[in-house]
Amino acid sequence: MTTEPRYAVLYGSLNQRISNGEFAVGDYLPSEDTLAKSYGVSRPTVRRALEQLDRIGLIDRRRGDGTRLLSLKPTPNLQYTTRPADDLLYGRGAERVVRRISMMSANAPLAAKLDNQPGKKWMHIQQHRCDKDTGKIVVWGNVYVDSKYRDIADEISTYDGFICDLIEERHGVTISDIHQELIPLIIPDEIAEEMGLPKGALGLEMIRRYRNSAQKAIEVSINIFSADRTNYQFTLKRTRKVSDA
Repeated sequence: MTTEPRYAVLYGSLNQRISNGEFAVGDYLPSEDTLAKSYGVSRPTVRRALEQLDRIGLIDRRRGDGTRLLSLKPTPNLQYTTRPADDLLYGRGAERVVRRISMMSANAPLAAKLDNQPGKKWMHIQQHRCDKDTGKIVVWGNVYVDSKYRDIADEISTYDGFICDLIEERHGVTISDIHQELIPLIIPDEIAEEMGLPKGALGLEMIRRYRNSAQKAIEVSINIFSADRTNYQFTLKRTRKVSDA
């Protein structure tokens, strides 16, 4: 059974506490440090949970002032934004199978995809995801993690969340944005065979660059989806920026 990422569990708990009236409108929520200690999680995990509450208009977060409760229910929507990046992440219904983990230096073509310089050291994770019901490979993937975070290798195979969550929890860094690129392609024959597809099958290559606050990619995933098993869609949510009373 897939376990939710820690920030999602914390978000659900805080949302429930707010709905139950544990905090009054105008109250300040406990600090990030207090919440981290109370729930046994890292501060980046707390930060991501609070970001979700902020997006639905329940709280107002200001540096130096803390986190103030604005509403007991999600507020009406006035401004269009895309859904949180976490909602666009794939694979929550599929099982990760790690084939190999190794260290490598990126050559020029790969470095261009990784948005970095040739020769940089990366941890290379070769993996795929299988449909839990059929066992068929639905995603063929390669993940590249900045070598400074290579100590997460021992937990990747058994970790239920996404690798970016593991990096945040282990190292206290924050993924500030995810840059995504979609490229149509003919799936290489050897990969098509592994995925149970005919030669010449069409697919979609999805490159995701997970960037820190300095806009440096600390993780890059390059995944291949078959065209006949792909239905990519997203939803536009409306959110409101609450002005001072």
